[in-house]
Amino acid sequence: MDAAVIGTLLACVALAAAGPPLADRLPPASAVRLLVPAALLGAVATVFVLATVTFTWLGQLGVVARLGAWSPRALRLLDPIPVPAAVTAGALLVLACLWGAISGVRIARALVAVRRADRDLTLYASHDATQTYGGSPVVVVDSETIEAFTTPGPHARIVVTTGILQALDAEGRQVLLAHEQSHHRHRHPWWNLAADLAAGLNPLLRPTAVAVRQATERWADEDAALTCERRCVAATIAQVALLSMESRRPAAAAAAGGLVPARVQALLRPPPRLRVRHLAPALTLVLAVVVGSLTVWHDGECLFEQAAQAPDAVRVVSPAAR
Repeated sequence: MDAAVIGTLLACVALAAAGPPLADRLPPASAVRLLVPAALLGAVATVFVLATVTFTWLGQLGVVARLGAWSPRALRLLDPIPVPAAVTAGALLVLACLWGAISGVRIARALVAVRRADRDLTLYASHDATQTYGGSPVVVVDSETIEAFTTPGPHARIVVTTGILQALDAEGRQVLLAHEQSHHRHRHPWWNLAADLAAGLNPLLRPTAVAVRQATERWADEDAALTCERRCVAATIAQVALLSMESRRPAAAAAAGGLVPARVQALLRPPPRLRVRHLAPALTLVLAVVVGSLTVWHDGECLFEQAAQAPDAVRVVSPAAR
C-alpha cells in the first residue's frame, strides 16, 4: 500500500501545482469546469489517503484491534508503517479537518450574510428598483459608490449602483450588465465557493482557488465580448478599475475583479481555444488521483481482511452468544 499512498499524494501535489498554469492556458469556461471538480477531488483524495495511513497505524494497536477483530501483529507485519510517517499523516489529517471546518464555517457565515442582505434587497426591490437584463434580475441601488456584483444563493440577482451606471456610457453599461449576467447565468459564485472549500481542506490548492476566481472573471469577460467588440470590453474593465481606485475603494465590483491587466491583455487577443495538449495533462493527473485513491482503498481492505484471518486475530464474541 505504501507505493499507492506515495503515488496518490504525489499526484495530488502535481494536480495542485498544475492548477494555475492550466487556468492560464485553457479557455476560461473549460478551466473553471475542469479545475473546480479536480480541486475537490484532490482535496478529498488527500484527506482519504492520510486517514487510511493513520487508521492503518492505529489498527496495529491492541486496543483498536479489539474493536475490529483483527490481529494487530499480522497487520504490523503486513504493513509496517514507521512511527514518524504515521504521526505526520495523523497531524496533517487533523490540520486538514481543522482547516476544512474553518473554511466551511466562513463560507456558511458568508452565505448567511448574503441571505440577510438579500432580504434587504427584496424589500428595496419592492420599491420598483428591480429591472431585468437578458432575463436576469438587476437591482439598482441609489449610491455614488462604484460597485457591481452578483449574489449567490437560490435567489441570486445582479446588484449595481447608480454611481457606476452614471460613470459609464451606454456601451459601457451594456458590457457591465453582460458581464454580470454571465456571473448570474453560470453561477460563478458557487464555483468560487467550491474552490475555496477545496483549498480549505488542502492549502496547496489555494493558488488554484485564486486562479479559478480569475478564470470566472475572464469567463464573464468572454461572454460580454459576445455582445460588444473585444476592445470595448477591455476598455470598460480598465475604466471601472480606474473609477474604483479614484473613489479610494478596493475594486470590489465584479467587473473590476481579478487581475485587471491580465484580463485586458486577454481581451486584446483572439478568443482562447481548447487544445488537446493543454487538456491531456490535466485529465492524466485526475485519472492518476482516481486510480491511486482506489488502489489505496483496495489495498487497505485487503490488509485488514488478511489481518482478520490471522491465527491470533482478536475474536469479539457478543454476550448473547456466550
